[in-house]
Amino acid sequence: MEPSQGAATVASPQEAVAKIDQKALRLSALLREIDNHPIELPADLVGRLDEVLEMLAWRIAATRALLHQRRPEEVAGMGVA
Repeated sequence: MEPSQGAATVASPQEAVAKIDQKALRLSALLREIDNHPIELPADLVGRLDEVLEMLAWRIAATRALLHQRRPEEVAGMGVA
C-alpha cells in the first residue's frame, strides 16, 4: 500500500487525527459489510487482516495519545510533515 498523497497537506495534528478517524470509520463500515455478506477467505489471509487491523487500532490510539499529551500552545503552531 502507498501512503496517502493528502497526508503532507494536513495543517494540524487535530486534522491528522480527524482524517485517521474518518478512515477508521470507513474501514469499520467496510468490515460491517463483509460481516453482513461473508466470503470464504484462506485462514492465513484472515490472520494477516486481523494483524493489520490490530496495528491500525494501536496507531490510532497512539496518535490520539500524542495529540492529547501536547500542550495547546505547542499543538497550535505545528504542521504535519
